[in-house]
Amino acid sequence: MDKKYHDFFVIFVAFLFLIVLLIVPKVTNIGNLNKESKLKTNLSNIRSSMSKGYKQIASNYLSNGVINYVYTNNQTGEYVTFFLDNKTGDVVSYKAILKNNAYKDFDNKEKELLNLKYPKFIIDAILKDNVTKYVEVKDNEIVIHYYNVVSEPFYSEPVYLVINNNEVSDLLDYTYSLDDTYQNESAYDFDPTKQYIAFTFDDGPSRANTIDIVNYLNDNKAHATFFELGNFMVNNQDIVKYVKENGMEVGSHTYSHINLKKKKIDKVAEEIDKTNAVYKEITGEDIKLVRTPYGAINNKIRDTFDYSFIMWSVDTLDWKYKDSNRLYDYVVNNVKDGDIVLMHDIHATTKEGVERILPELYVRGYRVVSVSELSRIKNIELETHKIYRSIR
Repeated sequence: MDKKYHDFFVIFVAFLFLIVLLIVPKVTNIGNLNKESKLKTNLSNIRSSMSKGYKQIASNYLSNGVINYVYTNNQTGEYVTFFLDNKTGDVVSYKAILKNNAYKDFDNKEKELLNLKYPKFIIDAILKDNVTKYVEVKDNEIVIHYYNVVSEPFYSEPVYLVINNNEVSDLLDYTYSLDDTYQNESAYDFDPTKQYIAFTFDDGPSRANTIDIVNYLNDNKAHATFFELGNFMVNNQDIVKYVKENGMEVGSHTYSHINLKKKKIDKVAEEIDKTNAVYKEITGEDIKLVRTPYGAINNKIRDTFDYSFIMWSVDTLDWKYKDSNRLYDYVVNNVKDGDIVLMHDIHATTKEGVERILPELYVRGYRVVSVSELSRIKNIELETHKIYRSIR
């Protein structure tokens, strides 16, 4: 190349390089200004869109550049949260905290944990399209707040779910903290703000009704005690196992439902011992609770046998009226904390009534448990040779 042209080319390249050095930082700065401007604009727009009374309580900057803003209304207790991408200034969904393609797994874990905490009728309402969901990221957990949850019957308390990071650690796309030990929220955990009552069912197991009642109980995060007849157990062993294996308690209602007060003590022993033998053959366990037919008991029966004898404080008379509407009205309007409620799982009308009763009691602040669970909650040990009509 001619030296004159060579020198010109060198000077030209140097000139272009100088221009690049002068212009590129300005372009970068403009990009940064745009990002900062977008962040401020989006933050301002979101704040102005909220009604008055909301106050920022957290601003969590995550390691992947996402910021989780959390607001709460001091009067209503409601939460509003949103996410901003600090790299782009854009508003993003809570999915920005998850790895690519992890949303379905997170959604499944959310449903799994909701199932531990809430009855089915509330979960069904949570999963409707009109429900608003706000996600709050904390150091070691994620809290999901749900609004516009309209269940039937209506549940008026705040609806939320706490997901410990340990449960979803492989799904998260930021640096997080893990706990050495943790416990998921469970509907069966004792709640001192609630009232507790025991449901009991006599005269089964019934092939037509018992399994459905057990399923209704589980759908509503409830338990009960089934006082079963020995001669019915023999012909319905699968149902006996189903009752026990699904978290319910089984007690004895004697073998053949006779009035024990009218029988000699050796016949009473046969009725009670034979029932226990059948149950032990089916489940491998002994029965601890006895309810005598018709509530007929005397001191001699009580003192002779090493069982706790369970009567009742609320007699629904479901066997007499066979009316599910009456049963519903009677139970929801007459129970109180520590009651033992008497029903019979051999009647279809009782099954129909229980399906309606359980959600209604839940929203009224009652939790339905078995007799033994009620005794533990009330810190009252069930003693042998003693009769219980309630546990308070």
